Amino acid sequence: MESAATSWVRGRRLGIGAHAVVHLAVDNSTGHVFAVKSVGLTSSPLASLLSLENEIQILKSLRSPYVVSYLGDDTVGGRRDLHLEFMPSGTAADAAMGDELRVRAYARCVAHALRYLHDVAGVVHCDVKGRNVLLHEGGGGPVAKLADFGVAVRLAAASGGWVRGGTPLWMAPEVARGERPTPAADVWSLGCTVIEMATGGASPWPDLAGEDAVGAMLRIGYGEGTPELPAQLSEVGRDFIAKCLNRDARERWTAEQLLSHPFLAKQSTETEPSPRGVLEWTNNDDDDAIKEFESIAHNHEEEGGEIIAGARERLRELASGGGDLSWWPAGWELVRGAEAEEGEEENRQQRCSVSCCRCNGLH
Repeated sequence: MESAATSWVRGRRLGIGAHAVVHLAVDNSTGHVFAVKSVGLTSSPLASLLSLENEIQILKSLRSPYVVSYLGDDTVGGRRDLHLEFMPSGTAADAAMGDELRVRAYARCVAHALRYLHDVAGVVHCDVKGRNVLLHEGGGGPVAKLADFGVAVRLAAASGGWVRGGTPLWMAPEVARGERPTPAADVWSLGCTVIEMATGGASPWPDLAGEDAVGAMLRIGYGEGTPELPAQLSEVGRDFIAKCLNRDARERWTAEQLLSHPFLAKQSTETEPSPRGVLEWTNNDDDDAIKEFESIAHNHEEEGGEIIAGARERLRELASGGGDLSWWPAGWELVRGAEAEEGEEENRQQRCSVSCCRCNGLH
């Protein structure tokens, strides 16, 4: 375990994926809000545990403002947890893109992430798609960060074993055929993701939507076509996608080349997307959400007065950043690390309103 919160509160579920569940959480020592991605040690398939461990090992080695930040990992209450930066504005798949400038801004962020992964970190993401692009809308401009590295692979391990992963309708033809992914495969998926964003969340292959995974991969891998270019995009936008969707992986542009494409050039009307943490943004307060939190905090004030106060202030910061705080409900679960439990056995027996767990970190 590396720099994970030793005592934290698990909140409402934010989402569920193929391998893990994501909850909101608050660090009791600092009041910082983060996301925690969890897999049950005994209740989940081995593939889910391996996916999370792979993500932990890869994410902890990455340092990019365009990749969601690793904050630590632990094992608590029979669950393996990954602590992640919280992005409050959902995913690119959830956001209906109303204009091309926003699509350009998000695509630019993802291209920066891919250039870093491919040219610096030596990593292929293997599952670039809208649901793995996390968003924040703030005063400094729209920001997107790449997330979910459960099926990512390292280029240095090219000679090792590989289990095909990813999402079929975003998968490059060569990967659909069973070939090991290269950086070019991520570029194909970026092209599919731009289509997804430009069309408000539509599949890049709408004609394959009714196919099962095997049928879709067969048609993508061995067919001759490519996804249709969105009519609502400008000519330069369609050209950008075409550079990503060359069926010959050797002819696709690299992430470095794509960053020089006119589609990703900043427009005079755009503000620079800032790669800062989401807690640095400021906007209007969400008073209702703060009041809801304070009513919950009142019930637990004696269990951690300064802790709750710190979390309250952190939520005020999040609210002032324009994030949606409607996720803050009652029924939060207190998760305590070993250090936090010392000398508290008697008090723990009296705390029937929360669930306390011992934290045994895995390294």
